[in-house]
Amino acid sequence: MKKLFILLISVASFVSCSDPDGVTYNENLTYVAFEKAAYNLPIPVNSSTSVDIKFVASNKSNVARTYNLTVVAEETNANPLTYSVPATLTIPANSYEGIATITGTDNDLVDFAIKKLVIQVSGLSAKESTDTEKITLNVYEVCPLVINDFVGPFNINSWWLEGPSTNDVIAGTAANTLEILDYFENANFVISYDANNNVTFAPQNTNVYYNDGTYQGWIYARMSTAPANVSKIDPCTNKISLWISFYINGAGVGYPDQLEVFVKQ
Repeated sequence: MKKLFILLISVASFVSCSDPDGVTYNENLTYVAFEKAAYNLPIPVNSSTSVDIKFVASNKSNVARTYNLTVVAEETNANPLTYSVPATLTIPANSYEGIATITGTDNDLVDFAIKKLVIQVSGLSAKESTDTEKITLNVYEVCPLVINDFVGPFNINSWWLEGPSTNDVIAGTAANTLEILDYFENANFVISYDANNNVTFAPQNTNVYYNDGTYQGWIYARMSTAPANVSKIDPCTNKISLWISFYINGAGVGYPDQLEVFVKQ
């Protein structure tokens, strides 16, 4: 891509200074490439969606340029019934870029596990070159968050509650919050969620006091700070997964991170 940027900058500088009419395609200087090496194709549950991929050139041509697109089967593990790839991609005349639309369809064959769709471009002229002839699309299922789906009884096999439990979840008083009832001693567990269904929560007192003669203090629950331990709401499975770090407030000690998974009944 570095070569492409250099050529595009050179072309842009030339055009801005002189802007000649009838810019002609010079095959001796043509570099083409996909704009990005990877795209995401999140498919809504029981629905379809699409993503546009761009193929760019370092100069214009007075005629349209058409290239072939093929799926690289040996590098693709997405189900063929879940995507549609056009056979060709065209950079229109007098343009630097062309667009191909890739369509994804759920067909009850997509889940949250990311699958790969690898596409290769071909049909370049003898005097065209590229170093990005392949792109990868990450295909996976997404579900819209309907808050009513997360109100009601949830089951959990809990570390904190020491075994199986059922806890009711209600909509919080603040926007984008939920409350897990009676998770703490005489207190609800308040969590917040964002547009990407990521969950955050402030440190909260469990109302349990710990004293073993060496350490003493109230046990608090806070978010895990480990980058891999991300708390999420999954609307596709109606699960709330919380990575929680329990610690004794003021004592400087705590417990290993715990994953608490609440599943809607």
